[in-house]
Amino acid sequence: MAFRPTHRRKRTHYIVDLNLAPLLSLFVALIPMLLLTAIFQQVGIVNLYLPTTEESMQQPGDTGATTDFTLAISISPTELTLRKGSLTLFRDVVDDGLDLSGLGASLAELKSEFPGKRDIVLLLDGSILYQTIIQVMDTVREHEGKELFPDISLADRVVEVR
Repeated sequence: MAFRPTHRRKRTHYIVDLNLAPLLSLFVALIPMLLLTAIFQQVGIVNLYLPTTEESMQQPGDTGATTDFTLAISISPTELTLRKGSLTLFRDVVDDGLDLSGLGASLAELKSEFPGKRDIVLLLDGSILYQTIIQVMDTVREHEGKELFPDISLADRVVEVR
């Protein structure tokens, strides 16, 4: 009994070289374009102050008379307020921008009264833009080349319900 020849034997094998030239041309054009359009981010570091356990264990009178009060800046979409304890030292109604120079002047005056004070708390509303927070932090840290309050803490602003 004779076998019928299979189709495999009739199949011819071609050796095909891959033509990678178009792919390489694409990469040659694509890589420089991506490198030129890439945005190289500048990473900025914002130092925040977190109280240590030793500071949190101290009694209010332990740190001296000049620094035993709390400085707080409350930022809402409509208002910027600087408070020393319950006393309001600076208030700016935000209608077309923050008065950061006025805030810086008030902070500089406060720093001249209490040179040992280094910490301040920013009370932020949830809708405050990141750029606004950074601008206020820069103002709080330094005004006209003088260091003001470098130890900054962030907290959520509590809204009073009336």
